[in-house]
Amino acid sequence: MATRKSPHTHGRSEVRTRKDLAPAIKRELKRLGRRLRELRTERGLSQEEAAEIMGIHPKSMPRLEGGSTNPTVATLVAAAVAFKVPLRDLFPDIEEEVPGK
Repeated sequence: MATRKSPHTHGRSEVRTRKDLAPAIKRELKRLGRRLRELRTERGLSQEEAAEIMGIHPKSMPRLEGGSTNPTVATLVAAAVAFKVPLRDLFPDIEEEVPGK
């Protein structure tokens, strides 16, 4: 595991680098994509319809559902509003612990 020294004044600590977290990030993006697809299909929406409601480009929806893109917070909020769920419901399976620990 690659680590680096934390520059924060609260003391030295080891911080995981983003490279170390890449597998966990990829896994969570896939889970998010499956959840978005589930919410969309439960509501009988096509990808194009969901994208329009969310205010995103139609080509973005397949990428989101496939877990191949990293959505912004604004996109996540738009999805929660479009599907009428709390934001946390987009991540029902997220681990309580820090991924990779």
